[in-house]
Order: sequence, then structure tokens, then C-alpha cells
Amino acid sequence: MPKKDPEVPVREVMKPAEGEVICVVKKMLGAEHIIVLCVDGKQRTARIPGRMRKKTWIKEGDVVLVAPWDFQPDKADIMHKYMHDEIKKLLDEGVIDKEVLDQLRG
Repeated sequence: MPKKDPEVPVREVMKPAEGEVICVVKKMLGAEHIIVLCVDGKQRTARIPGRMRKKTWIKEGDVVLVAPWDFQPDKADIMHKYMHDEIKKLLDEGVIDKEVLDQLRG
């Protein structure tokens, strides 16, 4: 009998909802704080939440989804870290431009 191919579940890529922005990590500050450059042109201090601290490792140059605070717009919380395949899907779907992403990384 031939082996059955296990179906790989296709994960849906998280897209920015209302009030969320795609950013690139610029600098690690320590104590779960980082500086991110956002697509909207702002630089924010972001906080890595407790649910992500030991499970998701974030380094400089990574693309993340952040939610800016309402009462302090220059600060934000990290919602999700995009993997390489997810970034490619975002580029293909036109959610983010490659030129903007390269400019933020470089």
C-alpha cells in the first residue's frame, strides 16, 4: 500500500488589523524592550509580551506586527513575529511593498 501524504495545514498569515502596524526590529534594548521602525514612518519602543518571551525569539532585522498604545503612540506591544514564508506571502498579496521593507531593513 502506498503511503498517504500527510496534509500540511496551511496557516493563515496575520495581516494588520485596525490600529496595528508592520515594523522591522532596529535595536534590542534589553528587559523585553526593543526599538522598531514602522511602515507608517514612526520609530517606536516596543515591548515583548510575556506570552512570547521564551517561545518566540526576536532579533534585529526581524519583521513584526505591533499594536501602538492609545495613550502613548510612540510605544507599542508586539503581537506577532513574521517568518520568512509569511513575509513572502505578505509581499505577494501586496500588504507591504518590497521597497519599503528593504528601506526599513537597510
